[in-house]
Amino acid sequence: MQSDNYTNRPSDAAILLDTDAEEERSGWRSNRTRLIILVGVIALAVTYMVYAAFPGNTQYFVSVSEFLDDPKLHDGQTLRVAGALAPDTFRREDGSASSRFALGDKELDVPGLIPGSRVMEASYVGVLPDLFFNPHSEIILEGSYDAENAVFTTDNILVKCPSKYQSLQAENPDVAPGAAGATQGGY
Repeated sequence: MQSDNYTNRPSDAAILLDTDAEEERSGWRSNRTRLIILVGVIALAVTYMVYAAFPGNTQYFVSVSEFLDDPKLHDGQTLRVAGALAPDTFRREDGSASSRFALGDKELDVPGLIPGSRVMEASYVGVLPDLFFNPHSEIILEGSYDAENAVFTTDNILVKCPSKYQSLQAENPDVAPGAAGATQGGY
């Protein structure tokens, strides 16, 4: 009889094995939870770094006419305005890095402004980019509008380079392609 009670009763070794297995499972769950939290934190950190690295790229630009037509843009916020240099508007005092000029809407694929385009006064202090005065260039001003003086104060000037393969036909519609004296693209 004594042997019947002894065999039905769990052994001390079985109890120890069950306890070890339970501890092992709870430790695994704890490690898995830690891993999930670590992966989540790393994913959030990478997402933040990507977002913080490209804030300037998410800022779009507007044309001069869009800027002049929308009074909500005149509140002093930083924005970008794109256009072309209006002829004979550039002024700089002798010995000064401060300059004033006017920008208007750029004609597509043709040098200069759209005929009858409205212009916006702008000011900039600093060295101008090399292609600033090129009639084919598109100028992008980054800054804010000073409503008191009606001047767009520029912090940074970007110049979209004209294509070096600009069509001669766009500049001189009288010259037929392949005619004597016509060159193949460029200026």
